[in-house]
Amino acid sequence: MTDIRHIAAASCDYTTFDAVIVGSGPSGSIVARTLAEKGCRVAVLEYGGMVSPGAMHEPHQAAYSKAFTSTGAADGNPWTACCVGGGMQFYNAITFRYRQSDLSASQYLSTDMDIDWPITLQDLEPCYSEIEHLLEIGGTNGNASYPASPRGVMLSDAMQELGIRPKKIPLALRAPGDSSGCIKCSACDELVCPTDARASVLARNILDDSGLPGAISVFYGCFVNRIEIGRDGRAEVLECYVPLSSELIRIPVGTVVVCANAIQSAALMLRSKSGHAPQGIGNESDLVGRGLSFKISGYSVGYVDAADCGSDALASHWGPHATVYTDEFYEHNDVPCRFGGLIYEANFLLPRENIGRVRLHYIAGEEPWSHNRLVLDDVADRHGIPYIRFVYRNSENDRARMDFLADRADDILLHLGAFRIEREPSSHARGSSHLHGTMRAGCDPRSSVVDRCGKVHGFTNIHVMDGSVMNFAGNSNPTHTIMANARRMALSLTVEG
Repeated sequence: MTDIRHIAAASCDYTTFDAVIVGSGPSGSIVARTLAEKGCRVAVLEYGGMVSPGAMHEPHQAAYSKAFTSTGAADGNPWTACCVGGGMQFYNAITFRYRQSDLSASQYLSTDMDIDWPITLQDLEPCYSEIEHLLEIGGTNGNASYPASPRGVMLSDAMQELGIRPKKIPLALRAPGDSSGCIKCSACDELVCPTDARASVLARNILDDSGLPGAISVFYGCFVNRIEIGRDGRAEVLECYVPLSSELIRIPVGTVVVCANAIQSAALMLRSKSGHAPQGIGNESDLVGRGLSFKISGYSVGYVDAADCGSDALASHWGPHATVYTDEFYEHNDVPCRFGGLIYEANFLLPRENIGRVRLHYIAGEEPWSHNRLVLDDVADRHGIPYIRFVYRNSENDRARMDFLADRADDILLHLGAFRIEREPSSHARGSSHLHGTMRAGCDPRSSVVDRCGKVHGFTNIHVMDGSVMNFAGNSNPTHTIMANARRMALSLTVEG
């Protein structure tokens, strides 16, 4: 059984661990599990603690609640869930696979960075299947697909009448009626599922080492401030801050795997300056933090008179955030650059907020440019840790692609019967829950930070295995792909003692 405890209560010899993983979210947890399957003893370090069933996301983001943006205001959102299990404890269960076009987007887009991934979809296929089995994703491995919500049915009908193909969203959520199935207790988004019907790191026991040849220990309440490099150029120690006791501790490492998300992993590398890495680990070519990608996204809300529809489908919504989508415009000749994204149902967080309203979300991966980046600010928090600053703007191509998807979403809502449509002000440029691209993968150290298996160029025992290694953000929700890619990289890892 996995040992999970506050680091202040830990009394262990860290030199006995084969690998230390920074971050316990979807990538860090699957790396830990994969290494334990290979017989390794793994320590996982996490800043936040355990979360309670039904807990909301916002309090668990408080430690990372501020980032500066290009305007100089502290209005950035470095979406980071500080808890055991990471952001997956709060996500909306949407689990798309990426497509080959997501991994080779240069056929549609062109920037000053390498967009294409150094792997193919075939490399990810077996790991996708393993993650689908682990998470019990609907429509795979005999798991029932989640039925469309009443709003989803209305949207599907409107799409079909417009000649747009609707589809059911693959959800890592047990369907109602199944053992431990969804009980539709709320409008499910940014909260911990109180029944474990929705997949998460803890609900699906990803960190549970029972029956595995290796072992996993999780130590929370520990902020990894920097990686110290020894005289031989290898990572030797993690300098960690423990807020509970206000002390710095030093944890020796043989192999370190960074899985803190595309914001925090890059920030850790930039903080880790030394004689071997004067600009930060992996930053010899000034690439750490560059290519920052949040996904371009927006929401359209249609106001509909329920009485006119003769339906109760526009009452309060209880259940998943989304059940129906269309990928009609994923790759389409009418889209600017011929590369679009997804449009899907997106119910409001509180059930009553959905009365008389139908909401659609549209997302696509943006062009990764080197001027889009994160840097460490001159201003530090009360613990002396520099805040993060985002430098980010969208290209004209991205704005045109998003406008196209927004127009198609409005068409669907109008056809559904909306008498008024409002587009919510877009805030993705200030931060997002979809984080990618700050430590790019490739063969050439001049244009990438890590190799195709996540090892940092120039270092033998430092690896990165989260969304930061994604050269193009992809046109759909990334959690499934982040986990599958982390699994692929971890399978190739030989730990160093």
